Amino acid sequence: AAPRISPSMACCPFGWCMMIPFLPAFVRLLCKLPIVGPLVTRVVSLVMPSLLPEGGCCPPTAWPKLEADDARELSGEMVTLGGDLEAYVSRPKNPNGAGIVVVYDVFGISGGRIRTVCDALAAKGFTVVMPDLYGEGDSIDGHGGLANIAGEESVAWLKSHSFASLQPKLDAACAFLAKEGVPAASTKLQPPFNSNRIGVVGFCWGAWVAAKLSATGRVRAAVHCHPAWKIGPWIHGEAVEEFAPKIGVPTLFIPAGDDDDGFRDGTFAKLVQGGKGRGKEVKTVEFPDMKHGWIPRGPPESAAVMKAVREALEATASFLTEQMPP
Repeated sequence: AAPRISPSMACCPFGWCMMIPFLPAFVRLLCKLPIVGPLVTRVVSLVMPSLLPEGGCCPPTAWPKLEADDARELSGEMVTLGGDLEAYVSRPKNPNGAGIVVVYDVFGISGGRIRTVCDALAAKGFTVVMPDLYGEGDSIDGHGGLANIAGEESVAWLKSHSFASLQPKLDAACAFLAKEGVPAASTKLQPPFNSNRIGVVGFCWGAWVAAKLSATGRVRAAVHCHPAWKIGPWIHGEAVEEFAPKIGVPTLFIPAGDDDDGFRDGTFAKLVQGGKGRGKEVKTVEFPDMKHGWIPRGPPESAAVMKAVREALEATASFLTEQMPP
């Protein structure tokens, strides 16, 4: 495909590189090579991130922002996990003993119907916690908006949320679930040799976070909904080929029809199973008729979208129940 010239070209001193015939394609080819690829990716992400594959976490066909889904009464509540870290927590009426850490997309803790999604998972028996990783209700809206996500302001904001900065907040979320009675990961024994029953579900940007968390031993299983793993190479200079093999838990991909081919053709599954995930189940439930972002922000007036939302959440709950039995 022809290279997509991002808005960041206008403020980047290397923007002229995009105009050199074949250079973008050549750089992207180098990024995929097994030995030099990770190094090239790191360098390019610092000097000209728009040269990397698909600048922006969402494809151009993705659903835009959906206003907060406040048409119904939410069953969860905002709680403080410690310090200034807040989270949306939804508790089940009939708990199954397992917990889920939900990681939202770039629209943050109040984006679209993400809280309704948490409530729906809680209705399946899970104790659900969604930490406000951006903090203070922040989202892409305050940093250029989704339409300008490849711009300088948005890129700088995304870079500020490295996994190293997010991990203490994710640890706090897991600790909260442990206090709620959910068996958490042992500091001495990693899954499957402990009773950990915490899973992670990430949406878009949040799926990259889920992938990184899946390499820490803190969760037992992971679900990636319309995932945007391109955040790794594009923003943080870490190739998919570098971080995917570090995933060590059973994994479910739920891609839309316009998400990266690697989630549907088995490429990323092979990366996971070829590393720490060897012997772990990697499953894909594809929604080819849906567009990226449909679960938290597809239009509620569309019967087809809402049916697919229910089916995706059912697949998520079934997979996590299977992977985290009592």
